[in-house]
Amino acid sequence: MTTTMPDAPPADQGGPDADGDRPIVVGVDGSDHSRLALKWAADEARRRGVVLRVYFAQIDDPEHVPGWYEPATSDLTPGEAVVDEATGLVATRHPSVAVRGEVVEWPPAMVLTSASRSSDLLVVGSRGLGGFHELLLGSVSDQCIQYAHCPVAVVHSDVDDPVYRSARPRIVVGVDGSLGSTRALRWALDEAQTRSAAVEAVYAWEYPPVHSLVVGPTEGYALVAKEVTEAAADHAARTVPSVPFSIRECFDATVPALLGACLGADLLVVGSRGHGGFSDALLGSTAHQCARHARCSVVVVRPRLGG
Repeated sequence: MTTTMPDAPPADQGGPDADGDRPIVVGVDGSDHSRLALKWAADEARRRGVVLRVYFAQIDDPEHVPGWYEPATSDLTPGEAVVDEATGLVATRHPSVAVRGEVVEWPPAMVLTSASRSSDLLVVGSRGLGGFHELLLGSVSDQCIQYAHCPVAVVHSDVDDPVYRSARPRIVVGVDGSLGSTRALRWALDEAQTRSAAVEAVYAWEYPPVHSLVVGPTEGYALVAKEVTEAAADHAARTVPSVPFSIRECFDATVPALLGACLGADLLVVGSRGHGGFSDALLGSTAHQCARHARCSVVVVRPRLGG
């Protein structure tokens, strides 16, 4: 474990290992939410056989420290104690997983997004210590979704809770024909292959009203829906034919459709941007809304740096 106090957030730390595999990065802060993220990340690192890098990044000392920590008698700082307990949990849970811990005295979103430059996946809790006010102002997870250089997993549920362990693993992915949704579909298929899960793709659409009037011929929207679903099914059959795949159209707004479809699922996967562009990101994108409100964990597939 290392402790750094850089003048700027660390960049490109923990690059690919000798086999060329990029690590998984997870942020911890001593909260229950970060513990859920840590367990999820440890399981994912075991499935992929990659290094897990654990970061505690904060300007001040953590609000939550391990119960065994006594500052008067310990050689560790509070942040080091949080990381020490986190790496110990990983070692106990999956002894085969190589884990590295680091304490960085810098804002957490900056550290995590910087670390994501050389990572395969960034994992965060659904809410850290900021609670409801942080959610309103822009939480660490919101900033990571918007600025990370790799896919971001936002963990909501406890992987050890039997309620969230389905007998038949299922991953739901949103598709809309955009480049972002194509990335999400491919990520979901690859992840399903790793987990021996099925993939259910959902295309949600509705007639866009302007002053209560439908613009354009209604037949055109149904035709686009057919083209999008057929293209997604063809992509799945060509790229990862071994994964059980299904797709359905849903005449509904995108976010309600995806939140409904992922009930009982292991994971919801969405692209970082559909057709909404910059204004969509400012006003609250599908990715942000799903990451905030889904009952299961959500992966937002952002494009990796350099590809």
